[in-house]
Amino acid sequence: MVDPFVEVSVHIPDWSHSPFLPDTTEAVYSPPSGATPTSGTSARTLSFRTVAVKNNGFNPVWEEDLCLPFDCVGDMFDLIFVRFAVKQEEKVDGEPLALYCTSLGSLERGRNSIFL
Repeated sequence: MVDPFVEVSVHIPDWSHSPFLPDTTEAVYSPPSGATPTSGTSARTLSFRTVAVKNNGFNPVWEEDLCLPFDCVGDMFDLIFVRFAVKQEEKVDGEPLALYCTSLGSLERGRNSIFL
């Protein structure tokens, strides 16, 4: 039996470093609460995990609302990546059953809307 869940993660650049901010910026950067720094990179990762759908690996449905607040400089949505990984509950650290990663800019539905 397969008990799948979805792990959604948003990968955001560290906007406080060049070339994102001009050298004359005096404001101190403060990341949003809940941001989890990723070691070895200058990016942050925000993650969300759905509940597992029990005994339904063929046609699982997740009806959960998701809200991961983050910051963006200008319209640089193509530098923010969203990763969707379908995993099996018993193998949380194992290989995902399915994986999709894309830039937030490619998921954008309208010029003024970033709600997916």
